[in-house]
Formats: sequence, structure tokens, C-alpha cells
Amino acid sequence: MLIALIVFPCLFAFSQSRNARIFTIFTSGGCGCTGSGGPPKTFTTHEQVVTALQAACSGVDFLVWKDTRPAAFDEIQKNKANYDGMLIIGEMSGDYRLAFTGLPTIVVYNLWEFPSGHPWNLFATGKVPEGRLLEGGTDYKEVKILNAQLDRRNTCAPAVRESMLNDLVYKIKLIKTISELKETRILMVTNEPDDNIASVNYRGDINESFPEYHNLRYTQTLKELFGVEIVRIGIAEFHEMCAKINNREAEKIADQWIADAYKVEVARTEIVKCARGYLAHDALREKYNCNAVSTHIRSVGKGGLKDLYNPTLGFELGFKPRGIMAVCQNYPDLLISEILAYKLTGRPSMFGDVMYDIDNSTEIVLHCGIPVNPWGGDRRIPYNIRPHAESPVRDKPDEPGASTGMTAEWPVGEPVTIWDMHSLVKKIRLHTGEVVDGHSIYTGGEDIYTIMCTAKVIARVDVKKIRDQYMPSLYGIHAIATLGDLRQQLKDIAILLGFEVIETDR
Repeated sequence: MLIALIVFPCLFAFSQSRNARIFTIFTSGGCGCTGSGGPPKTFTTHEQVVTALQAACSGVDFLVWKDTRPAAFDEIQKNKANYDGMLIIGEMSGDYRLAFTGLPTIVVYNLWEFPSGHPWNLFATGKVPEGRLLEGGTDYKEVKILNAQLDRRNTCAPAVRESMLNDLVYKIKLIKTISELKETRILMVTNEPDDNIASVNYRGDINESFPEYHNLRYTQTLKELFGVEIVRIGIAEFHEMCAKINNREAEKIADQWIADAYKVEVARTEIVKCARGYLAHDALREKYNCNAVSTHIRSVGKGGLKDLYNPTLGFELGFKPRGIMAVCQNYPDLLISEILAYKLTGRPSMFGDVMYDIDNSTEIVLHCGIPVNPWGGDRRIPYNIRPHAESPVRDKPDEPGASTGMTAEWPVGEPVTIWDMHSLVKKIRLHTGEVVDGHSIYTGGEDIYTIMCTAKVIARVDVKKIRDQYMPSLYGIHAIATLGDLRQQLKDIAILLGFEVIETDR
């Protein structure tokens, strides 16, 4: 029997259409019984635990199970799709199947309970030592368990008890974040309907041979793992939408981008063209009810050089400040990584190629677009609008086809996480570093922002260790950079997703 304890409406910036549903079960008395050692002087009841959690976890429904553990396991097997995660509070001697249902799960240890019902090694690995048998089988395959602890006898200092509760709340919010991914619909605009998805960043096997039904396998994997859907449309529909865009509206947006820039090195007409492309993508996004965008399109029509454009200016100045993640190449794993980072931190990420400089101990993430609000919110960094690095007339910024790139420099001294997710192999690869001033490192006289891509994040990292793991045919040539140290958050959310974490700097 379930009792629904509904929390208040979601107060986070990343709202969803329904609350996350957490199957909640208390599997023991919580050390509040009159057994060994006698009753506690004070005790936090089951109801008080849930009340505290629901006050702290906006956007979550705690569905409290009042029947037996075997009945709870049967309920999950029959109706797993009804729940976004599991919260198990108490020990589970003997039968641990309830912790291995395949749902993101948090197992809570009640301090002062005998820990015989908390085989933490089993929770971490799903593996049973050779020669031992446990009910439900010798191994558990779906290992998606984070552990937490509560002091319900109130023996610890108040600050410690608060820390325990905050840790549990943090982990519940990770389940909520995963549940929000299920509402992601990506508008993917392609040049050809049969283009291989992520054909540059994912190259098939070591010989770059794509498996049969690659696109179907990729999209089904995203749906099964995250609930993410991809809506693919072709270039013809994009061009049709571009032709419908009101040019005055595009000019108004372009003029705002120009006014906000500290420098503009390209003709206004190129910026207006970029604004038209942005508005066309946005109109198609709304038409197909999508909340994220990727595209490989590089023209707003069939007019050759005069229609050449690059979408990144519109994506970084238009979509991302609105909380809509968008990337200028069709790499859904990296776009989902950006979405995940934004839901975790409120910060947009930079998507780009990676380079390694051993002698200066730096990693360079580079593309022609970069978020101008890397802290999230309305706080901005200065940016320059300049010709796109791949334009055939980039040295003639006043000519049609110069297109638009941008330069902006992230704050020096800030921690940065450089990472990527790979759904087909269920891995998250990550490392952290510190943003450095490229001008102080590359002092040879050439403007480093005119070399290749116009935007760069340059970070001090353990570059030798990271570079020695570089395998482009397996992990691609791109990553994302997110301001801040996300290492622990990504490691924790990887566990709840059932992903392996590779810390490439450790």
C-alpha cells in the first residue's frame, strides 16, 4: 500500500511538468525500538523524516510503502515505470533485491543500528564473494546505489545531523535531475536524413566503420537510458522557416547583440543573418515541442556564399541565456551532457574540440562559440563578434559569407570541469583543472584567438596523464567545459545512471 506525501510546487529554475516520484520504504524501526540498549531519549520518527525531506526537496513526491519488503519488490517489478527512484531507509538483512531494481536508489543507514543489513560492498559492486549465496541470485546486475546516513536517535551534534540530512537531500535531488532528463526532446536539424548521428565525435569501431542501424541503436539507447527523444528534420524545412522569418525582428535581435558586445569585427548583415537562423531554429523548436537544439546546418538558404552562416552566436547569446541548451553539431551525448550540467549547476557549458599542450601543462577547448554567462544567471563576461574561423572569406569581414564567431575569455583562476558522456558504452569521462590566462602563456606575439577557432577555454590540468588516454575513434574529439568543480556530482549521478566513471586525471 502506498501513501503519497506530496511536496510543494517546484521552486528550482529547472522545472518539469510533473514531480519526481520516489518510492520510499522504511525497512526497520530506525533504532527507535526498545531492544538492545533500551529506547532512545529522543527519536526522529518515520513521519518526521519524510516531513523534513518533503520540506527540503521541492518537486518530489515521496510515495511511502506501508506493506512488506517482498510486496514492495513485486510492486516495483510490475510498475517500475511509475517511479523515478527508490529511497530505502533501514537495514535489509537477507534479501537485498529491493536495492537492485534498476531504479536510481538511495540506501540510508540509521546510525546505531547493527550494520549486518548494510553490505556496503555489495551495494557498491553488485557482486557476491565466491562461494556465498544470497537470496535473489549470486550477483545483482543493476547497481545504481548511493548510500546515506541519518542519526535518528539525535546523538550527534546538531551541525552533524544537519549535514547528514543535507547529504540525503542532495542525493534525492540527483534522482530528480535524472527524472527531468525524461522530458528532454532534442530538435536535430540535419543536412541529409540518413546522416550518421555524431559521425565525427563517434566513429564506430577502430577502423571507423559504422555498425548497421547505427542511428536506430543510438536513439533507442538515449530513450532507454534517459527517456530523451530526438526529433530529426532536414535542411529543406529549415530553409523554409528561414524564409518566413521577419527580417525586422532579426535586425532587432542582431542590434542588441551588437550593442552588448565590446567589439564587433564583422558586417552587421552577417549578424542579422545569424539572428534569422536563430529565430528559425527557435520556431522549429516550438513547432516540434522541443527544449534543446542541435544542428549541422551552415546556410540560411541556397544562395551560396551570401547565405553562409554559423549558428553559434545565436546559440550562445540567444538560447543558452534562456536556459535552452544548444550545440552547433549533432552530437546528442554532448548536448545531453550540457543539459545535465545545467540542471545540476544552472551553468551553461562550452562545447568544443580538445588539444593538449604538454610543455605548458595546458588543455585547450576550442570552438567558435562560448557561453557569456558561465556562472549562470544574468552575470556576463565581455565578448567580441568576429568572422567565423571556417569561413572561406574570414579575412574579409565586410564581405558576405564572413559569418560570425565570437571571442570571450572565462575568468582566470576559476575551477573548470572538462568532461563528456558516452551513452553507447555507459561511461562518463571527466577531469578538472583551473582556467588560466592564455595571453600569459602564449607570448609569441600572435593573437591566440585568431588561431583556428575564435573561442577558447585554456586550463591547467594534469595534461600528460589525460593525453595518454586520448582515443578519438572510441571517445571522439570533442568534450564540454563547465565552470566549477563538478567531479563529485558527476561521479554520484553516474552511479545512479549505472554508468562507469573514468577520471582521466587520476
